[in-house]
Amino acid sequence: MITLGAIAIGVVAAYLVGLSKTALPGAALVATPLIATVVDGRAIPGTTLPILIAADLFAVAWYHQHARWDLLRGILLPVAAGFAVGVWFFVAIGSSTRILDIVIGVIIIVMVTLQAARMIRRSAPRPSTRRTASIYGVTGGFATFVSNTAGPVMNTYLVGVGLDKHQLIGTSAWFYFVVNVAKIPLYLALGAWSDGGPFFTAEGMAYAGLLVPAAVAGAYSGRSLFPHIPQRAFLAGVLVLAGLGAVRLLVP
Repeated sequence: MITLGAIAIGVVAAYLVGLSKTALPGAALVATPLIATVVDGRAIPGTTLPILIAADLFAVAWYHQHARWDLLRGILLPVAAGFAVGVWFFVAIGSSTRILDIVIGVIIIVMVTLQAARMIRRSAPRPSTRRTASIYGVTGGFATFVSNTAGPVMNTYLVGVGLDKHQLIGTSAWFYFVVNVAKIPLYLALGAWSDGGPFFTAEGMAYAGLLVPAAVAGAYSGRSLFPHIPQRAFLAGVLVLAGLGAVRLLVP
């Protein structure tokens, strides 16, 4: 698996992961499919996870003070429910995520379209409600658990409630760090006690370790770029990348 070609593909994926964590949320939308050209099945989320967590550490260190903890607390239980659905999915269905990719992709496109229309009309942001937090939280929790694709879901939610770019990056940093660390024991348990194979393999972890420096480089690049991105361009870019992420889910 660890060939020069695989390393080159992984470096691109990891760099985009780092960039997405500190400047361009959604820029890593192609990271998972790139990794999927090298590994398959449960090893895809398992191999990607250490790279994500490495980049999360830098995002939390640099932007933690901007987090909106009221929003994070509001989606904690819905995300946990999404995790529970993800556990059931892997136990009942195995490692094939194609049907769910289509469902999540359609949901994201609807969400992005509605939010883009609101931005064009310059409508006032809508405060988070228990209903919206539940919808986005469950969907995001499930998406991140089964395929590390919560970005388009959560980014659309955070734009919709009116966060500025610093709050969005800071809130996202804590959200992804917490949920990604929480996946570790669940992936280990599922790999040991259900059919479908392990999420973490020795070869996958060695491959991820080689790619972590590229994720760190992407994080530093994003930190340098972030102050120069205008607020409205940043929010529009987040929605565009979310929409592209949905298309990527729909088109294998």
